Amino acid sequence: MPPLRTIRKRVSTLAIPCLYSLCAAPAFAQLYWDTPDPGCLTTQSWYMQTNVETDTLGIRNINYPEASATYWQTKLTGGPGTSVVVAGRYPRGRYMAIQLYDEQRNVIDAIGDTMIDPDAGQHNPFRSPGPLGTYRLNVVFGRAPVRPAPNTIYTGDLTRVLMVYRIYYSDLAEDVAGGVPLPEVRVNNVALTPCAVRPKAPPESTVWSRLDNVDYTGTVPAAPLLTATNPPYWVLTVTNRRTPHYPSADNSYLAAYISREFLRAPHNYDMVVVRMRAPTYPNTQAGESPSLANTTREVRFWSMCQNEPISTGVVRCVSDNRARLKDGLATFVVSDPSRKPSEETLIRHGATWMPWGALQPGDFVYDPDINPIPATTPAFFYGGLLYRQTVPNPAWQKSMVNISKLPRSQWKTAMGDYWPEIGYCRSADFELLGFGCVSR
Repeated sequence: MPPLRTIRKRVSTLAIPCLYSLCAAPAFAQLYWDTPDPGCLTTQSWYMQTNVETDTLGIRNINYPEASATYWQTKLTGGPGTSVVVAGRYPRGRYMAIQLYDEQRNVIDAIGDTMIDPDAGQHNPFRSPGPLGTYRLNVVFGRAPVRPAPNTIYTGDLTRVLMVYRIYYSDLAEDVAGGVPLPEVRVNNVALTPCAVRPKAPPESTVWSRLDNVDYTGTVPAAPLLTATNPPYWVLTVTNRRTPHYPSADNSYLAAYISREFLRAPHNYDMVVVRMRAPTYPNTQAGESPSLANTTREVRFWSMCQNEPISTGVVRCVSDNRARLKDGLATFVVSDPSRKPSEETLIRHGATWMPWGALQPGDFVYDPDINPIPATTPAFFYGGLLYRQTVPNPAWQKSMVNISKLPRSQWKTAMGDYWPEIGYCRSADFELLGFGCVSR
């Protein structure tokens, strides 16, 4: 995957749609950055940890997180001459990166795992199979030169940035950090005290884990808050400076809005159904190397997620190795639990169920300003499907990165059956026809 600064110059993209103008709100960014996790201080390194399975307070389920990923954040303030060094060990997982963001949640610079050179005598397991070596990189306050230094990322003209360390899908089910300590952060040769890694919480102890338990009984908006169509349409985004919500620089996204208005009269559908050919990937959770070098694997990681667009939280994600396949095709069914197809039906049609999402009495979620969303707000009336691809193999011509270089009118044809077809269905039709219900 080429560096972010190269991608920005060569790829024409569309921004992910925004609700309530949440994509540009400096006040939100300042508040978010200055709200450390309980027991942590903003003067520490990694004082915020985002992982829906570890977030017992629920305040970090914002900005469309990937449910199998963990994100740690550190605020950096400085200017010319400020020295920031990050030293760590490569984790066991599908993907890792260290990236910088501005106060509008846009990526400024980034360095992904394969781009990080190991220390002398050490090994980078994301480039080729081998041990978990160590690395050291620099954050420079200033603009990147024409030839950026190795293992270096730049803040541009900013004197205040948020540094995010992310690990996608740790190979160790109960260790979100991938079996290694968090990287050490030294500012002007002084090591910041790190916050402790929070473990996964017991099942059902978080609001996130309860979102698939009940049908929606919330508010119906008096007027539409966003444009949802039947069938829904996909918007393609390759991460760039206009992509909000702290995206990974190595990700591409297809996003589509869905609405419960189509589950009501006169439409009376029961579910949304999506089908696509699933990209191949290195299954590191089964012991395979994450390296894409000398392989025909098409992406490092992919997932399909259902999100709540008012809170920008995730309801559920289905990661690549958890998606049920039939003849290489992945089918996803999004519905309330009372409309969930039987397990026999899902297996017969090679489908995986995802909840639309709804709050139980007494539960609530937060907006991106970390304010509780009131009951009068129609949270979970809409949905946001997000299909992400991480680090596509450059040789794979049907990746989102490659098709984004074509005119928009050619995207679907160029992607072929890897393009996610989508539509609303009734339960009886899905029982009989599987994805064929969309055409009825």
